[in-house]
Amino acid sequence: MNIAILIGTLTRDMELKYLPSGSAVGNFSIAINQDYKKQDGTKVEKTSFFDISVFGKQAELINQYFHKGSRIGIQGELEQQVWQDTQTQQNRSKVIIKLKSFDFIDRKADNQNQAPSHNAPNPQYAQQPQQMQNQQPQQSQGQGNQPQMNYDNDEIPF
Repeated sequence: MNIAILIGTLTRDMELKYLPSGSAVGNFSIAINQDYKKQDGTKVEKTSFFDISVFGKQAELINQYFHKGSRIGIQGELEQQVWQDTQTQQNRSKVIIKLKSFDFIDRKADNQNQAPSHNAPNPQYAQQPQQMQNQQPQQSQGQGNQPQMNYDNDEIPF
């Protein structure tokens, strides 16, 4: 079984490229903060960074709606990439997350002055999948609002 499920913050805007076939390929990174206390009571804040690769319509949607600082929920698979460094001739590798689906994640601060538009089990993170059947995503008006969608590879509405 190879499943990674994470909620994080984009560390940079996505790099979007197109293959000769016309398929979109996107790469971005997310940061995840973890806070814990040591045995002596000292609070430790740790940040981990993860590289994400995404293909097709999902890459185009993420490029359109997510930017540096946006929160995103992702589900994907770990994949090891291996290559040879052209300068040192050394074998190199890294592990990335190959995205399968994603969610829009709103921060509580973004929605403070607005009435909740849906029931979220955890008020800290408000998320809601939206049923999409051959519809374009509709943006809400107002600062900090994003359409609430969850896309799997087989369920892209375009």
